[in-house]
Amino acid sequence: MNSTLDPVFAAGIERELMAIGTGRSRLRRRQRTMRLVTIAGGSLALAGVLTGAALLGGLPGQTTVTPFGETVSGSYTGTADVDLGQAPAGADRVILDITCTDGGDIEVPTKPGAGTSAAAVTWNCSDPIREDKTVRIKDGLLPADGSTSITVTADPGTQWTVVARYGSSTTKPWGVNAKGESYGVPNDNGVPDLVAAQATNGKVGYTRMTEQFAFKGEGYIKVYESDGETQIGWFPIGDPATLGDPPAVEK
Repeated sequence: MNSTLDPVFAAGIERELMAIGTGRSRLRRRQRTMRLVTIAGGSLALAGVLTGAALLGGLPGQTTVTPFGETVSGSYTGTADVDLGQAPAGADRVILDITCTDGGDIEVPTKPGAGTSAAAVTWNCSDPIREDKTVRIKDGLLPADGSTSITVTADPGTQWTVVARYGSSTTKPWGVNAKGESYGVPNDNGVPDLVAAQATNGKVGYTRMTEQFAFKGEGYIKVYESDGETQIGWFPIGDPATLGDPPAVEK
């Protein structure tokens, strides 16, 4: 199982999130779990990343984020509190664009997923492999009750700027196939039985969660239609550049 990735579902940093696990990104998402412990660090994350809303819109379980309220901005060095003002009625997240070009690690608290107690997105500002110096986060954690600020943690001396505002979201229900299995993209409600993925042949389908958990090492897992039975392609676990061609799809 690929241990370089953490659970990420559709939202947010389009190019960055879809590059996680490749040579183009060092963005990391961490979650401290209460129930879905086995998800952390699994290949499941890669399937979720490659089927983000920006790439394959309209998938079951997709979360749509709408910004509203006043925009705030500022420049900071090291760890700092960002005052967003009073949250408007209906706000369930914070949307942030954070830019940094050099320095150390920076971490932004995000909404925890189902079964988790805390979550965050972390990256290194000086990492030369990151293509974008601005990271967009669409699921930032709301200020704590009685507060109007969130804390962005950064290594001492790390300079960064932020543009932020509140947002609200709506989430489509997962689909359910004839066998009663849910299918779609991970969201705040958890992870469906069949997780959306794009096969190496370009076809969009679903990988079975149990097969992802059972997979060891690097290679390919099957991509199915939403029925969870009809195979339409293969999904790479590991670096596609070193895996070689996938097997032929069984007819």
